[in-house]
Formats: sequence, C-alpha cells, structure tokens
Amino acid sequence: MNNSEAKRTTLTHATTQRWWSRLARGLETALRRRTSASESVDLLHWGRQYLPTHFVAPPSGMHRWLAGELNTLHARRGTKLNVIGPRGGAKSTIATLAYVLRMACEAREPYVWIVSDTRQQAQIHLENVKAELSGNPRLAARYPLACRPGGRWQAAAVELANGVALEAYGTGQRIRGRRRNEHRPTLIVCDDIQNDGHMSSGLQRASSRDWFHGTLLKAGTPNTNVVNLATALHRDALAMQLQTTPGWHSRLFRAIERWPRRDDLWQHWQQLYDKATDQAATDTAREFYERHREQMEAGAELLWPEVEDLYTLMTMRCESGRTAFEREKQGAPIDPDGCEWPEEYFGEHLWFDTWPDDVRLRTIALDPSKGTDARRGDYSAYAMLAIGSDGTLYVEADLARRGTPQMVTDGVALCERFRPAVFGVEANQWQELLEAEFVAEFRRQGRWDIQPAAITNTTNKQVRIRRLGPYLSRRRLRFKRDSPSTRLLVDQLRDFPGGTHDDGPDALEMALRLAEELWR
Repeated sequence: MNNSEAKRTTLTHATTQRWWSRLARGLETALRRRTSASESVDLLHWGRQYLPTHFVAPPSGMHRWLAGELNTLHARRGTKLNVIGPRGGAKSTIATLAYVLRMACEAREPYVWIVSDTRQQAQIHLENVKAELSGNPRLAARYPLACRPGGRWQAAAVELANGVALEAYGTGQRIRGRRRNEHRPTLIVCDDIQNDGHMSSGLQRASSRDWFHGTLLKAGTPNTNVVNLATALHRDALAMQLQTTPGWHSRLFRAIERWPRRDDLWQHWQQLYDKATDQAATDTAREFYERHREQMEAGAELLWPEVEDLYTLMTMRCESGRTAFEREKQGAPIDPDGCEWPEEYFGEHLWFDTWPDDVRLRTIALDPSKGTDARRGDYSAYAMLAIGSDGTLYVEADLARRGTPQMVTDGVALCERFRPAVFGVEANQWQELLEAEFVAEFRRQGRWDIQPAAITNTTNKQVRIRRLGPYLSRRRLRFKRDSPSTRLLVDQLRDFPGGTHDDGPDALEMALRLAEELWR
C-alpha cells in the first residue's frame, strides 16, 4: 500500500468512526426523550392507552391517589407503600397489573416479585401480566423487546428479552437468598397476602406477620420498593398494623366515605328490604328509595360512584350483613377477640316483638354526645327501659344525629309515648344546660308531672358499660326487634369496646341505673 492509499484508508476509518459516534449520540438522545416522555405519562393514562379493556370506568379517588404515588415510585428507592381499600375496588388492576407491566416493559425494575396469600394466587396475578405481554398488540408495538420471552416462561417465573425477570410467591414460601444475576428483588408487590382464615386464627396472623417482616422484607435490599395492597380483614391484620409502623406510607379508603344524613329514611328502607322474599317486595323497597332518592342520598360521599352507587352499597350491606360490609368495604373490621362479650350473648333470644302488659317500672335516659370528649358524628342516644314482673329488662332505643332543638323535641315526644317514671339526662360538662331546655319544653306542652333528672357520671364510660355484662350473660335483656335504632344499639354492644360508637350502650347503662335506684 502506497502513501496515498494509506491516507485514503485512514480518512475512511475516521469518517466511519464519526458516523457511528453521531449515530450513537442520536440514539442516546432519542432514548432520553422517549424515556422522559414516558416518565411524564400518568399511570392511569398509560393504562387507558395500553390496557383499555381494564380501564373502562372513570377512576376512583383511590385510583388517582395510588397512581400518583406509583408514578414516581421507581425514582424513590426504598419506599414502602401500604394501601387498604374496598374489596372489588380494582387495587390489583392499578398496582399488580398496570404498574408491574409498565415497570417491566420500560425495564425500570429489573427483578419483580408478586406475592399473595398462596403461590397459586400469586401465579394467577403473574399469568395476567404474561397474557398482556404475549397477546397485547398495543404493548408489542410500543415495547417489542419486552413483549417476547428472553429465557424462562413458566407459571411462577418469566424472563423478558429486555432483561427483566418476574416471579410469583405465596405467603410462607422459602425465598431467602434468591437473586437474579446481580439483583435481589427491586420491586415487591404484595396483593392480599392474608386471607379470610386469618380472621379467626391469631396464630395464622402472627405467622404471616413474622414471615412478612422476618423473611420477605429481608429478601430485598434497602433500595427495594414494596407495595402492599389489602382489604381490612381484622383489626390485628398486617395491613392495619402497617398504618402505624414507622417507615410505611399508608392510606385507607372506604366505599362510603361519608354516610347519608337521613338515617330515618334508610332505616325504613332497610325494614322493607329485609322483609323482601320475592321480586315484588324487592321492587317495593326500590320504589321507596326512588320516591325519596334526593333526601336519601343527601350528604353521602362515595369512593367510586360510577361503579358502586349508594343503592348498590346499601343493598350489599343488607345482604352480606353489617359486620362483613364494614370489613370488606369500609376498612373497619370487627375483632371478635377484642370484643367484650361473646357472640352467643346476641342470639335469637335477645329480641321481643311487643311490650309486655305486666311492666313494673319504666325509665328513659339520654346520652346527648355533645360533651368535649364526644367524637364527630356521634349519635344522641335515647334508651327506653321497662322492667317486667319476672325481672326481664325490655329495651328500645332512638339513636340519631341531631341538633339540640330536635333532641329536645324528640325526647319530649318519647316521654309522652313511653310514660317513664323518671327521665334522666347526662349532665357532664356543658350538658347540664339541656335540663333547662327540657323543662321549658315540658312546661310549654303542659306537662308538669315530668321533671328531668340530671345524671352526673363520675366513673369511666367503659367501666359503666361493662356493668351490662351480667344482664347479657343471664339473658335478662330483651331488645325491640322491629326498631332499626335498637338494632344499632345491639350492634354497638357487639363491637364494644372497639366499635366506632358507644352512645347507645352508654344511654342503656344510665337507664338501667335509674331503674335500679328507683327499684331500691
């Protein structure tokens, strides 16, 4: 080769090198732009674009919040997210399907675990991801490298051509020391890792909790992101405890965020619905709702009204029972182990239909729930108590959220109907002012024979309510069957001391105390 040829070869090589350098820079710039554009796309928008059959209905408040957290989760390493939401609320669609798919397709999480209460259930979640990777043309067009196998393609583990691996595990499974090349799991998505069996077994709850903290979380690194999705199965469930565990970011969502104001109309509707044994009776309840729809929906706030409207949720509450509804939809599970009295105290023997003729004594007590320690949304509770000749105690209640004028009006009307020997009003804190209000209303109606008795409580409320236990255990208490407020009182007794409200039991204890004092 002469000098001229050598020079031309050198120039050609240099030109080629410059061309490849420009091409590499161009590809790098395009990749950065594509990545940046992808990062700016909200997860809900991404889901509607690539998973349209799963994102048909408008998103709920939970979906928007969860998507907002997940949008930047991959950039916040070591984040632990805990979400408690209603069963059937599509938590899995957002996190276990859409988010896992996106992270896998965009290769942001190289090693992903999906964990559920059984290995089979976790594999079902993984199968849903695999179905989209192998059969979704929109994903294949946008992420061709991710949508084809790169190695294993099994029930519990898959490897994609872009280098991402996904695996499925069940609670309690041996997972220590598992790696994928140099990676420990970078993202762990837990989807209902406890099941219904944990409601009745403290041993199962403790075992799954120990495995979660002692094995699962230690399988990752300090940079591993963890997302826990759950329904509130039990007050001692793992997800409920994570709400107060340091290092966890938690949020609880309820199907009914705020209850409708007209308790009385819904109680009447429930009576109609509970008696429905055929379609005609069911239609009667629906017709009542339609006639009073505006009033019955006033004040209600729902999590996902486009999918679960108020009527659907209220019928669900009737059919499944209050306890199941509170657990599955409201994130308020009842803990049988934490309740004061066993369920057998609340059997069919508890109810009566008509007041006995041989009543020896009648009392009424009011818990106004207006003191400084009252919680927002508490009921004002009237308890009407009658003692039969055999010592059996018959109870009817009137519980409602009402202001002072309505409370006074209702109390006077109840006294007119029930004719108690004494009417007691709790006088703690500023409530002593109520006595004067009642006296004025009784005098206005010409009732000089009733003088309200102010009840000053000096003993802790829980201690006082526990005095009802012997009467329940000896089956001396009976409650009016056809009264929705009385059924609410019984529900509060069931939940005590961990229930949301205890106004009814408090009023009942005061009515019983008045009766005992008069009897003596």
